[in-house]
Amino acid sequence: MKLKFLAAAAMAATMTSCATTESMSRMNTYKFPVHHVKMADDTYRVYDHKTDNSLMVAPSLGTTMAIGAAQGATFGLADTMTPEKRLEAAARQHLVNTGRGGCRITKGYLLQKPLYEFFFECPTVAPRV
Repeated sequence: MKLKFLAAAAMAATMTSCATTESMSRMNTYKFPVHHVKMADDTYRVYDHKTDNSLMVAPSLGTTMAIGAAQGATFGLADTMTPEKRLEAAARQHLVNTGRGGCRITKGYLLQKPLYEFFFECPTVAPRV
């Protein structure tokens, strides 16, 4: 059991070592709990931002560990990342699941492998007169 934990910690450390200070700071602005969004290909982890209209999305922990192992085994040459479109689809599904289906994703970018950040806008409701 200890060996499995150490292996997981080593892979996580390998993946986070490529993060910039700015992206690490940004990741720390997301709140818990994690929301699990089941899609056809994987169960994604989605985090809501504390104050911004943004989401941080990652593949399942198993997929994340597999990506880290493949990257480590090939010295970073293997491109095993989950495509951005799949992560964006999970972000859209999370918005639907949380009653924000009318919102639309405006942009997204790689925050740190394999984490993506997506910004969204929601329609404003006109005040009733």
